[in-house]
Formats: sequence, C-alpha cells, structure tokens
Amino acid sequence: MATWPGFSAQLKKYETHEMKIHRYIASAGLVAASMSAGISLAQENTVPRVGFVAGAGGYPKMAVTNQAFFDGLADAGYKDGRTMQVVFRTAEGNMSLMPALIRETLAENVDYLVASSSPGCAAAKNVTTTVPVLCISVQDDPIREGLTTSLASGSGNIVGVHSYLADGISQQLGMLQELKPGLQKLGVLFNPNNATHKRLLADWERVAKQQSVVIVPMPATVSSDLEKAIYAAKSQKAEIAIGLLGADTYAMRKEIAEVAKANDFPIAMDTPGGYTQMGGVATIGVDIVPLYRRGALELMVPMLQGKKPSELPWIGPKEAVMKINDDTAREFRLVVKQK
Repeated sequence: MATWPGFSAQLKKYETHEMKIHRYIASAGLVAASMSAGISLAQENTVPRVGFVAGAGGYPKMAVTNQAFFDGLADAGYKDGRTMQVVFRTAEGNMSLMPALIRETLAENVDYLVASSSPGCAAAKNVTTTVPVLCISVQDDPIREGLTTSLASGSGNIVGVHSYLADGISQQLGMLQELKPGLQKLGVLFNPNNATHKRLLADWERVAKQQSVVIVPMPATVSSDLEKAIYAAKSQKAEIAIGLLGADTYAMRKEIAEVAKANDFPIAMDTPGGYTQMGGVATIGVDIVPLYRRGALELMVPMLQGKKPSELPWIGPKEAVMKINDDTAREFRLVVKQK
C-alpha cells in the first residue's frame, strides 16, 4: 500500500491528540461522577433517617394505616429517598418480635423512631431514652400504658397517637346490641400474649356486666386458633363476637372473616383496614386510619422540623364508629338499619 512521506508521523501525532482528548473526557467524567457521588453522599448524610417498626404490613406495599402515615409525610414534602430515608421493619402480626425489631432498627442509626402498636411502643420505651419516638396506634390509655403522665404533652422522648376512648367500650357494646338485639352473651376475640388485650378484656367484662351481658373470652394467638376459639364460644352460647384492635388481629383479619363465615358465627372487628371489604361483617370502634395521617402531619413533621416530643400533645379519637357489610350481616341474620 502506498504511503506519503511523513504520514506515519502525522498519524502518530493525530492519535496522540485524540488519545489526549479521550483521556480528558474520561477524566472529566470521573470527576463529574465523583462530584455526583459526593453530592448524593452529602444528601444521604443530611436527610433524616426515620425508623418505622410496623406491627403488620410490608413496605412499600403497605397496610392502609401505614400508607396513610407515609402519604401524610409525602404531602408535607417528606419522601423516602429524597427528603428522608426510611428504615422499615415489620412484625407481621407477631408481637413477640417487636423488642428485637426495635433494637435492630435503632442499630441502623436512625434519627427518629416510629413504633406501631402498644407492644411496639412499650418495647421502644424500654430500649431508648434519647432517640425521639412517635408511638402510633396505642390501643389503651397511654397513661395507663405507662407511656406518658399527661395527654397534654409527651414525656421525655416519647409522644404519639392512641385509639383510647374513656367510654369507647360502652359505645361499641351499644352498636353490637343494635346488630344483635337482646344480646346476652358476647365473645371477645383477643391475643392472650398481648398485655394490652388482657387489660381491655377485663374492661369489656366490667362494662358488659353493668348491662347484664356475659363476656365469653376467645383466645387466639395465630389464625390456626380461630376455629377452636369459635367452637368454644358457640358451645357457651355466645351470639356474636368482637375482635380487639391490634396489629396481631389486623394481620389475620382476612382469616377471621373467612372462618367466621364458614362457622356461621359473626365476628365484628375493632380493627379497620378493609375487614368489611374482605367479607367481614362489621368494624366497630375507632377509625384509626385518619389518626395515622394526623400523626404524620401533627407530630412527625414538627419533630422532623426540630420539635421535641415533650413539646407536642398526644393525639386521640373523639368517637367510635360502625361500618357494616350489609350483605354479610343479613347472611348472619343480624339487624341492618335502613340508611
């Protein structure tokens, strides 16, 4: 092949020039990438880390209650991966896991901790006195739970949202009597391993006795206990039952609806989250979904902005409500009032 004088030298010079350009571009790219990584790292180091230990449900596909909480934060400008980092753990209804999950989450160096359910909040109280804690969905009176000395403000590093009503059981019992006029024996489905459930069961027995209604305890820790609990309640002539609020009962609400229907024994739930949509007969109690949102906007956001838990008041409900699955209620031969 023919060549021109000096061509090889020119080619070498050209290649050297091109290589320099490529080396410059590559170096610039590395610098830009390093700067970007540095910015991302700086952002990660400055955005708050929020630990969230749920009693039930996953992430980011969440239970309706948890979804209401994170939707509230997002509406206030706090989104996971952008303006905050979420460290999520779930007990999936097994409350015995809460202490370990709380410790595991705190080990992730979170700046704030959200603990769902009464067992979760009790575990958080026992583990940390420094990390700001938002208790959410406390089923009993927070004062009686030992979480605060006053509902007007948080105590120490803890504040939260509760679903306690001083006359809540009386309201719920009245609604059950609407569904089952002349009610004489009422089953109460509860988790015997849940200390709050055991306290509430005693409250139900006290309030029901005042109205000449006998309480039939229905202990169930896991879904495989449900059929046995229903059989025992029916053998004692219980006419209808209510399941106590909690992440443990929430986690098996679908199974409760199915087993209740299969055994022709109506069980209302003191737990929201789609129970009636799953075929359950009714939810009777505090609608905690709006309370989760309020907890995000009225407590979590101020905490993220620098407020201390002791500077914020506890949030609670005003009344109990009843939501009925009319078709299922009729199948159980319950009274459904015309709307």
